[in-house]
Amino acid sequence: MATTIRSVTTKERLHKLVDELSEAEADATLRLVTARRQDANVDDRGDLDATTDRTTARVMRDLADDERAAGCTPWRP
Repeated sequence: MATTIRSVTTKERLHKLVDELSEAEADATLRLVTARRQDANVDDRGDLDATTDRTTARVMRDLADDERAAGCTPWRP
């Protein structure tokens, strides 16, 4: 009798994972997925790193501009 090996789809793997989650894990995962779908600033890992990086860079540029305007040399790491 021959056995056919079928590849498992991503959705099938996800269903298996979801079935193994605790209620608290399922709730946290659902909140993460919902936030990710609603907020384009959240990256693929659910982090706001890209948004934070852009914001920090903008603040540092503004601070350097203010220091130059005050006649000071901007700090550099």
